[in-house]
Amino acid sequence: MYEAITTEHIDVLDSVKTLAEQPASARRKFEDTALALQRSAQDLATQAVKLTDPLLRQSATTVADGLNAAAQLCRAAIESES
Repeated sequence: MYEAITTEHIDVLDSVKTLAEQPASARRKFEDTALALQRSAQDLATQAVKLTDPLLRQSATTVADGLNAAAQLCRAAIESES
């Protein structure tokens, strides 16, 4: 699951503020990062339903929700105007 989020994707997330202030062409890195986050969230959600411990299942679902939210923020940065 975590292989989908590369060091480059983490760097993109770390520089959200500066990338969001750049022209749309420079913000395309967000799409790759959004896809990686979304894939990881889907993988985690798939694994979460298999967990028998309710607290672990809830934690995994919460993390998956957070990854999906981060993917949405990446997409919002692409769509925003500088």
